[in-house]
Amino acid sequence: MHILALLPVYGPTPTGAHVTTREYLGALVAAGHQVDVVTTSSGQPAAVRTEDGVRIWPLGYWWRAAQTSRPDLVISHHGDRRAPAIQAQVRGVPHLLLVHGMSANRHLGRPTLAWFPSQACRDHYLAYRGPSLVLPPPIDPERYRATPGRLVTLNGSTAGKGADVLAAVAEQLPETRFLMVRSDGHTGGPVLPNVELVDRMDPRALYGRTRILLMPSARESYGRVGVEAMLSGIPVIAAPLPGIHEALGDAAVYVPRDDTAQWAAELRRLDDPGAYTAAATAARAHVRALDYDGNLRAFTGACEDLHAAHPVPAHRRPAPPPLQRPDVVAWVHYTVPYRRAGSETMLQTMMRALQTAGLRVLVIASQMPEAPASWDVDGVPHRKADPASATALIRSLRPKTVVSHHGFAERSITLARRIRARSVLLLHSDFESNACALRLRPDLVVYNTRWIVGSLAPGYAEVGRIPSLIVHPPVIPDEHRAPATGDHVTLVNLNQDKGVDTWHAAAERLPQLPFLGVTGSHGPQILQPHPANARIMGQTSDMRGDVWAKTRTLLAPSIYESYGMAAVEALASGIPVIAHPTPGLREALGDAGLFLDRQDVNAWAAAIEELHADGKRRTQATAAALARSAFLADQADSELKAWVEAVQDLVTG
Repeated sequence: MHILALLPVYGPTPTGAHVTTREYLGALVAAGHQVDVVTTSSGQPAAVRTEDGVRIWPLGYWWRAAQTSRPDLVISHHGDRRAPAIQAQVRGVPHLLLVHGMSANRHLGRPTLAWFPSQACRDHYLAYRGPSLVLPPPIDPERYRATPGRLVTLNGSTAGKGADVLAAVAEQLPETRFLMVRSDGHTGGPVLPNVELVDRMDPRALYGRTRILLMPSARESYGRVGVEAMLSGIPVIAAPLPGIHEALGDAAVYVPRDDTAQWAAELRRLDDPGAYTAAATAARAHVRALDYDGNLRAFTGACEDLHAAHPVPAHRRPAPPPLQRPDVVAWVHYTVPYRRAGSETMLQTMMRALQTAGLRVLVIASQMPEAPASWDVDGVPHRKADPASATALIRSLRPKTVVSHHGFAERSITLARRIRARSVLLLHSDFESNACALRLRPDLVVYNTRWIVGSLAPGYAEVGRIPSLIVHPPVIPDEHRAPATGDHVTLVNLNQDKGVDTWHAAAERLPQLPFLGVTGSHGPQILQPHPANARIMGQTSDMRGDVWAKTRTLLAPSIYESYGMAAVEALASGIPVIAHPTPGLREALGDAGLFLDRQDVNAWAAAIEELHADGKRRTQATAAALARSAFLADQADSELKAWVEAVQDLVTG
């Protein structure tokens, strides 16, 4: 069975809902099922990754995740505002909704099955008449058992968790030491000297400091924290909420939330060794009856029953999302994955950033005969249309902003003005054929380097008059870093302007070293003849695995580079780069590059040989490459943020 889970976060998090979900998904993996997760909140890692057998996709990759996983079951959390829109696009697939809490929003929609952690939580949603499963959260004893400590603990620092009750009780018991765990996003803290405020920590460390746990919550759907504490024989004093009572039964002491005098009295009572021992014994006896493994089996069985009752045909894939009115259309000649030169990959990353920020985007390519009618790359939808059809399509969609570059820039700016949309010009070079679009005065110009601004300013008064940004071609290191590098001396793009002659001559001078040439997207490729120690490979969409994993040193002997994305990608793996000193490569590589004139082949051969050998010089070059990559990653984060904000202003303005 293939499962696609739409979750706000996935990773090490102390929040009960996410811990519970992760336990359930782990049980599905252990049972032999394939699980993919799409994280729907911002701040999650930007690259696809795998943890404990679960493949995790960032939000911008949601459509690719759905196409790849071909799910038999979709799982999501109630209250996740982005998940319903994605779930609706995966048509005909059964949906399991996890309802972890008692939300003010009691409308659950129409899931195939809704899971609740307690009957109390189920009763909160009386209007829901669909199939339901009430099953306590799985709580692994080995994750929480510890030798109890000496403090009275409240796990949470908000009023909803009872911080006001703890403060009142602590004031009545100045000799008692209290511990309060700071809630996520909560910056306030207690002022009483006998209350220690701490950040979230490993559960065993927390319960290793805890003698008694307080749960004066205003609302709880289950009471998971109390069960965790009881696994170590820690007595629990709790508000008499139905969800807590389902979790803790008669093993807890229940006190009305507002009766702070009674809370203090119960703490004094448990100072008596006999009373404490009896409460600890009752706690251990209660949790011994809980069946962690059985709970996981029950959840897995419910998922398998859903699949059996609502099978999805093996040939069926999620239907493509309908073409809605986009906020931003990019109209270009080429695009990924069919062409992967720097300008195409830069545009894709920038459009993906807009999509992740919540804008509706579309890329239209008008010179891609090899492409299908429509496709999707990392969540960004693409369409193929010849120039006349593209013009008609953009007119009908009436986007709020039109983005373009290269040969389609002028007609895009003109069309945007006619449909009363804003226009954005991306300038990847200082060539007159591209820069002349400045004279049409687009609403925003994005330059890919500082040097291009300086180069164009003398000839174009518009450079200083049109709102602009500098966005260096963004390279996200995690998307390019190879686990280990190889032993080849590599050139990407076997074109004369890119330096194929320098690469070829260096290979002839160093027959003992392996050389690798990767064909490029633009310009005539010189594929033969080459020395016997040089091998040629075609373009690839997996540069990390096919190129950087085989490379020890990268050559960039280009006669012209506005920036040099391939060189920056290599830095992410700590690969030293030898480059011709074009302004773009200097701006990209900084002090991490070794700059040599492309005509001085002997100097190139000597530098290659020195950097190929293990030793101090290579160690320094690798460290400089990684440091430069980290700097450029931070720069890309801030520049993409500025890009998104600028386009959002155009869309809403």
